[in-house]
Amino acid sequence: MFGIFIFNSLICKEEKMVMKINSPEQTFNRLVNKLTPTLRKISQKNRYLGFIDKDDLYQEAVINLWDRFKEGQLENKTSSYIVRGCYFHIQNYIRTHKVRNNVLSLEEPILCEEEGRACLKDVIRDEGQDLLTQLNNRFIVNDIMNNGLTKREKDVFKLLYTGINLRQIAEKLGISHVRVVKLKQNIRDKYRGKFFEN
Repeated sequence: MFGIFIFNSLICKEEKMVMKINSPEQTFNRLVNKLTPTLRKISQKNRYLGFIDKDDLYQEAVINLWDRFKEGQLENKTSSYIVRGCYFHIQNYIRTHKVRNNVLSLEEPILCEEEGRACLKDVIRDEGQDLLTQLNNRFIVNDIMNNGLTKREKDVFKLLYTGINLRQIAEKLGISHVRVVKLKQNIRDKYRGKFFEN
């Protein structure tokens, strides 16, 4: 038992001597190479807590490791102590970056089966209008505004186009709610046959 202790002490002394001979970058590279598998596992495990990519978490852990190494905080520390410090840093990073948790990647797998995997982009329907539809809508609005509307109808139409409700339009224009409803019906009647299907 005592012989094992002496042997381990000699190994530790040799490692310390080697660390002093090597440059700080070489020592740090050896440390990172030794801890990389563990740091990657921690990053993989914790990425679901904050929806942050596992590679980002791994980089954060290595940057934290480098900062602590430069300050000399890792001298004479066990690897489990160092890994635990990285784990807590990742936890703090996730906690302080919670704002990002509502950002989803369309490439994020949501279902993995034997046949393949489904990503979020496969499930979500694209509801954006194509360019032709947007242009057509713009032409309709321009035609309505420039052909056959009274000034009051144009004012109501512009305000309807902004998305406010009828009572707010009446308030802005200083007219009654019933008058706004009638003006809206007039606009609809004038252009129903030309642009819209019944």
